[in-house]
Amino acid sequence: MQKIKVALLLLLLSMSTSFSREIIVPIQKGASAYAITKQLKDMGIIDSEFLFKLKLKLMKRESSFHYGNYEIDPDVSMKGIILQLQDRKNLAMIQITIPEGYNLYKIDKILSEAGLIEENEFYTFTTSPSKFNSLAKKVPYLNLEENIPRLEGFLFPDTYTFEYDTSIKKIVETMLNNFQKKAIPIYEDAIKNKTRPIRLGKVLSFYNIISLAALIENEAVVDSERRLIASVYMNRMNKRMILGACPTVLYARLLKGLPWKDTLSYKDTEIDSDYNTYRNSGLPPSPISSPGLESIKAAMNPLKSGYLFFVSKRDGTHRFTKTEREHLNWSRKYSKLDN
Repeated sequence: MQKIKVALLLLLLSMSTSFSREIIVPIQKGASAYAITKQLKDMGIIDSEFLFKLKLKLMKRESSFHYGNYEIDPDVSMKGIILQLQDRKNLAMIQITIPEGYNLYKIDKILSEAGLIEENEFYTFTTSPSKFNSLAKKVPYLNLEENIPRLEGFLFPDTYTFEYDTSIKKIVETMLNNFQKKAIPIYEDAIKNKTRPIRLGKVLSFYNIISLAALIENEAVVDSERRLIASVYMNRMNKRMILGACPTVLYARLLKGLPWKDTLSYKDTEIDSDYNTYRNSGLPPSPISSPGLESIKAAMNPLKSGYLFFVSKRDGTHRFTKTEREHLNWSRKYSKLDN
C-alpha cells in the first residue's frame, strides 16, 4: 500500500511539472540588455535584476537579444529564460485563414480580431493607392494598370502565419506575393494556350480577368460550374447585355456603408454605384472579392456555351438557360422554395 502511495505521489509530481504557463515578452528594437532585464523584473519573471545581469555576463550573451514578441515559459531557470528570449524559434506567431470570396472589409475584420492590426488599418492601406502603389508595381501584368483604386482581388485567400508585430505593409506584401506566385503562372499558360476570354473581339486584360474571377467566386459553390458561370458572363458581354450580377449590388451597398442583406429587392438593384452591374454595362471597375485558384482558372478559360442566364436551385447548384423566358420560369419555380 505504501508503495502505491509513493508511486501516485511521483506521478502527480511528474504531471504537475509537465504543465507550463507561457507568456508573451515583447522586446523592442534596439532594447539594451539592461532595459530587457528591468522589463523582466517589472513583469515578475525574474526576482533579481542584479543576478540576471550577472548571469548574462557569465554566459556572454548580453548582446544576443533580437526584437520581437517571444512566447516563453517563465517557470524555468535564469539560463532557460535567457536562452528562450534569444531563440527566434520562440517568436510568437499568429495564424489566420482568409476564405475564398472574402472582400477587404471581411479580411480587415479577421486581421484585427486576431490582434495583428488595428480595426480598419488593412482596409485603409489597401484602398489608398499612395500606400500600396509601390507594392502593386512589383506584380507582373498588374503593373500595367495605370490607376488601381484598391487591391481587392489581388490578395490571395490562403492560410498565413505572421509575427505579432508584422507591419501592415508586410502583411499586404505577403498576400500580394502569394497571389503572384499562384495566379501569374496560370495567366501565362492561358496566354500560351490562347484560352483567355474575348470580349467584343478583344482579349480581356489581366485586371478584368481577375474581376471576372471575383464574380465567379461569389456566385459558384461547386467547382464544376465555375467555367460555365464564366461563359454566361462572357456571352452576355459579347451581346452587350448587362451582367446583372447580384454580388456587385451587395458590394455597392457595402461601399455606401449599408448593412449586408441575404436577399436583394428590386429597389436594391437600382442603387447608384459604378459597381452595380444592373445599371452599368460590363465588369465592375475593380474586383469585388478575393477569388480562389479554381475561379481564376475558370475566368482564364471559360467554357463555350450558349447560356445567358442562371438561377440558384437553392442546393448550391444553378439552372442554366439560354432564353429569358426559360430563366423567368425557373426563377419562379425556385423562388417557391424560399417560402
